[in-house]
Amino acid sequence: MGKTGEWGRFFPVSLSPFAYNETPAIEYYPLNKEEVLGACLRASRQGWKWHDRKDETTKNDKAIPANRLPEEIGKMPDDILNWIIKCEATGRSFRIIPQELKFYRQHQLPITHFHPDERHRRRMALRPVRKLWNRQCAKCAAPIQTTYSLDRSEIVYCEHCYLKTVY
Repeated sequence: MGKTGEWGRFFPVSLSPFAYNETPAIEYYPLNKEEVLGACLRASRQGWKWHDRKDETTKNDKAIPANRLPEEIGKMPDDILNWIIKCEATGRSFRIIPQELKFYRQHQLPITHFHPDERHRRRMALRPVRKLWNRQCAKCAAPIQTTYSLDRSEIVYCEHCYLKTVY
């Protein structure tokens, strides 16, 4: 490994059991299928893979559009675990698993109307931008770096002022 220059390096991407679009890499460095599979020369040398997702259903499955689900969890029958639900936003099929149904019932929450991938995409959209902004502490005016841009309304303190305020 020392002679070939492999010592101390990560395993090559070609050995990964996961495709590019199945990892968090796509959230931080978004590429489309063509870029991953070789339109980008660098990507093709990396050995990245792409996984085309298929929502699998059988002919015997009962399918229901999400907008037709009862809003009250108490009105939800137990056999929803055998249903295929069509996502309101994407039209993709998904199922509710027993642990999920138990959670919804415990907390008196309605069944979700969105595919798990769509829910994840919406959560990721709520995160702050992965960029640091130069600002001043709202208390002592010391220069700081933060993920909150200047046009946001949050009050941002430096570490010293924050700790003094909290403790």
